[in-house]
This record gives sequence, structure tokens and C-alpha cells, in this order.
Amino acid sequence: MPTIMELRARGKVPYPHPGPPSTAQPLASFTGRRPTPPTQPASQFNSATPRRIEIPASYVDLEPPKPLIAIDDNPVFDVVAAGRILGVTPDWLKKWRPRNQGPDYLQYGKNGPVRYELSALMAFRATHRVEVGSRP
Repeated sequence: MPTIMELRARGKVPYPHPGPPSTAQPLASFTGRRPTPPTQPASQFNSATPRRIEIPASYVDLEPPKPLIAIDDNPVFDVVAAGRILGVTPDWLKKWRPRNQGPDYLQYGKNGPVRYELSALMAFRATHRVEVGSRP
């Protein structure tokens, strides 16, 4: 049995075209009827030379249009996100700051927003890890 590529090479099956056919019919809507296939001229199937399709330039260009962005390897998080990472509420983090407890943080200005670096959060989690069997 010949493959679709062999049939296309012989001109028996047309190459697909980029847009929908002009004789396309909408699918039947829950009526149980099957839609009738669109009719195509017989000359399309009997052509000896295959149709030539131009590929849009956007598909041909393999280089990205802009340089790739640099990934921040140490992002900062607000109090809510930092609490989710540590598994505590934002109120706990707020209580820890005046007591000099909790993870290191950044504060932009005297009463500015507080942000936590990912490396500080991971270091805080690592220092509070309890290994099973290490305590008497």
C-alpha cells in the first residue's frame, strides 16, 4: 500500500494548502447528522505537477527576533510568597523582623517594602532542618 507521500509525488493526492477550503461546511451541531464532505474539482486530483506552497517568512526565520533574556538566579519575594516558601504565615515573618529572628531580608527605605532573597530563604530552611534520629 503506497504512503501518502508517494501518492502526492505521483499527483494522486493534493498537497495541503495553508487556508481553509472555500467550500468548507460547518460541522453539524448535535443533530446526529454527519456533515457532507466538501466537493473539490476533479482537476485538482489529476494534476501531474504537485502544487507549490510558499512558506511564510516567519516560519523560515529560525533566529529569535530578540536576544534571549537573562534569568535571575536569585529572585526576591514579597512577604506572602516568602511565607509560602517557608511554610509560615506573613504575620510570623513580620514578628520575627524586630526580634532579629527569621531569614535575612532586604528593606527599601526606612518604612519601605520588605523583600526576601531566594538564597536567604533556602539557607534559613536548611539551618532549621531537623534530621530524624539526630536528637536524643
